[in-house]
Amino acid sequence: MKLLLGYKEGTSFIHKLDPRIKLLWLVANLLFILFFANTTFLIVCFALVLLITSLSRISLKVYVPMLKVMAVIGIQFILLEGLLIHEGRVLFQIGPFPFYLGGVFIGLNGILRLICLAFSFLQFLMWTSPQELTLLTVKLGLPHKYAILTGMTLYFLPVIEKDLKEIYESQQSRGLELSTTFQKVKGLFPVIMPLILRSLKRTKEVALSMELKGYTRYSTRTFLGSISFKTVDYIALYIMVMYFGSLFILQIL
Repeated sequence: MKLLLGYKEGTSFIHKLDPRIKLLWLVANLLFILFFANTTFLIVCFALVLLITSLSRISLKVYVPMLKVMAVIGIQFILLEGLLIHEGRVLFQIGPFPFYLGGVFIGLNGILRLICLAFSFLQFLMWTSPQELTLLTVKLGLPHKYAILTGMTLYFLPVIEKDLKEIYESQQSRGLELSTTFQKVKGLFPVIMPLILRSLKRTKEVALSMELKGYTRYSTRTFLGSISFKTVDYIALYIMVMYFGSLFILQIL
């Protein structure tokens, strides 16, 4: 199950946008999802994320594994909210505990918000190459020895995913049931700890290798590529300002 999506190479106009525009789209979306999370806006946001992903010529199937995980979490979340939030009419009883309709709506809103946050972030990862991310963070003023970490994180996503698959198979050979999506979500804890330890070991090896090659010897570094605003970036920025400005006005009215 491919959960950790990395950069999807492409030639669409969205791929060619300046990474600062992509970051602005991500940050603005996250802020609006967190602070203005009414259900109508969340549905519009979700539809827009899918539409723009299609425009970037990336198949929507890439979201399916994440959607399955969200569905498992969402069902549990809605059940919990239905039992704990005493709003609206009672739908049914689970033993002595009434299950409320108001809690279902709050649960649906919460899981929709979570899906929008996750998809927006995945979208940014699929559009932005590791090189662009490094150049972006350098442009934002981060020292190069820290900026390289952001790009390397994207480089290592496929490796981490491979590790995750190996650990899943290893735990299954030890008798842990991880066949269905629900079992995989339930069995995350015995899988996640070995993954963290393996990632920390790899991080130490990479850091040592870079030190031995003299990466931090000089205080300044040059890069093969550079980023700069083009006409299409200004057009995209104008559209985004109009879109988020309209949303902000609609939310505060």
